[in-house]
Amino acid sequence: MKKVCFVTGENISSVEKKGVANLTELILDYTFEYPICVKYGEEERIKEYLKIYIGTKADNPYIKKNSTYTFSCPEEYHIKVSDDIAIIEGSDDNGVLYGCIDFYNKYLISLEYPHSDKFRINPFEEGVFPPFETSSHPAISDRGLWTWGHVIYDYKGYIDNMVKLKLNCIIIWNDFPPVNTKEMIDYAHLCGIRVLFGYEWGWGTDCNIFDLNTIDTMSKDIFHKYEKDYAHLGLDGIYFQSFTELDKEDIGGILIADAVTQLVNNTSKMFFDKYPDINLQFGLHATSVRDKLHYIKNTDKRIRIIWENCGAFPFKYLPSEVEGFEETCDFTKKILTLRGEDDLSGAVTKGLVKLDWLTFTHLEGAHILGVSSRSMKRNRIERKRKIWKYVQAYWLTNAGYAYDMVKLFKDITKGNTSIYALVEDGMFEENIMYPVALFSEMLWDTDTDIKDMIPEVSLRDYVTFA
Repeated sequence: MKKVCFVTGENISSVEKKGVANLTELILDYTFEYPICVKYGEEERIKEYLKIYIGTKADNPYIKKNSTYTFSCPEEYHIKVSDDIAIIEGSDDNGVLYGCIDFYNKYLISLEYPHSDKFRINPFEEGVFPPFETSSHPAISDRGLWTWGHVIYDYKGYIDNMVKLKLNCIIIWNDFPPVNTKEMIDYAHLCGIRVLFGYEWGWGTDCNIFDLNTIDTMSKDIFHKYEKDYAHLGLDGIYFQSFTELDKEDIGGILIADAVTQLVNNTSKMFFDKYPDINLQFGLHATSVRDKLHYIKNTDKRIRIIWENCGAFPFKYLPSEVEGFEETCDFTKKILTLRGEDDLSGAVTKGLVKLDWLTFTHLEGAHILGVSSRSMKRNRIERKRKIWKYVQAYWLTNAGYAYDMVKLFKDITKGNTSIYALVEDGMFEENIMYPVALFSEMLWDTDTDIKDMIPEVSLRDYVTFA
């Protein structure tokens, strides 16, 4: 078996290093020996190695000299393999990272499981790379997870597992910004992941409505909270919810759709006047406004509306609840172009794992995010196993519904959209459960037939089954 070597340029980014690290981890399962890493120009000492050139044309001279591939999208990668050389090239740093992940997903696994009665072959045994070439870019531009922060028990593990799934953003909701927020954000950025924090805009925990005359005061309080608690954290955006998570259209005679639009527009003006480039994302629950969309249509177009609770799975908490899916698709078509063909829109999907609201209590102050003991995590994994078993069973049955919804988002928005899967308190930091891995692949690739995607994702060694 030949040894393996990674060849990079002189100055690769932290995100590209993350790609090299991930590929190292995945290759170790085959070689049982660390691939060595060298800079371009040192190939003389690695003549007998299998060489994997990693980077972009801008930072790897070998790739600049030998690649003729033309990129068309952010985060795109191109992989070309022949003899003893493989090239993993990205259009940008994230493209390199995802190319490293899919060198394993798309190439090494296909060699390991060649559809023969040998069942499993070590792809490095022959000492040469079988020829292979592919390129890919994300179907959905913003692919992420949504979670309450206090149920992340290892933030590095959580982020590392997001990387393996080619996810690039996370929304974290907290009662208070965690004490170690800056450290968590810095780590996420090293991994090519953007971080948005969520907090409420005019919605107390009891969902009390307000008198419309108090909107300006409320807007000032919301803006002050941002400047006091969030503006200095280095976030990539703010996600907010107001008082729309209800199953009725009005509170105390005040129409929710009208009131929330006034509050959001009044408040966002304060944000955009001072921070014109701020990324504001409005978590809007459709249950209370679905028949009053003419009010929501007036929401400031600079705000991305992130729709929730729009109907059947994948908007339901249970992946078994697919009744009414066609009506959900019809409603989705309306909301994705509500403010025009270029509407900034997105969704939080469900049907995975959520908080246990029967035992939930709000934190009384800031906490340390994502730090816990090994035994605590092990015990929690066991507590969640039965839940994942149910979720997995119905994802195996109903995955096609989720896939059709992702395709609908992609087709209408041309991929310029944000889809966050709600994955909270499910020990994702320890185990990448199969339904999460499958849905994440849907966000990247809307061209592969679901019958082919299901086994492809199943064969990934980092994916766990309940």
